[in-house]
Amino acid sequence: MSLLTPAVAFGAALVLFVWAAIGLWVNFDARARRSAHPAFWGVLAPLSGIILFYYLLWWRRGRPREWPPGRVERVTATVVVAGIGGLAVGSLVSPPDPASQLTTWPIAFAGCLPVAYWLVRRGM
Repeated sequence: MSLLTPAVAFGAALVLFVWAAIGLWVNFDARARRSAHPAFWGVLAPLSGIILFYYLLWWRRGRPREWPPGRVERVTATVVVAGIGGLAVGSLVSPPDPASQLTTWPIAFAGCLPVAYWLVRRGM
């Protein structure tokens, strides 16, 4: 039996899409906070959870935004929040093998989109 079914391939593509959205959102946010190197943050944040947590929990402190988030940034943030929430929900309700998680995650992602939209609109 082949592990690469269309559902698994779609889940893997969604993982890449959310990784790209994380980088794009961090880049937008770092640019709005006048970082000297927003692309640095945008490239490294999705590659390492440690760098992403460092950016979110430490680097952003004391650096106010120069302008409010635009529409594209809010959409990107919604995808990021739904992706991380969908990953958490999907890992709780699916068996621990990667193929099952990749088939469950897109459904959990879609279910988390309305909640993520609401959170981003509220300004988390």
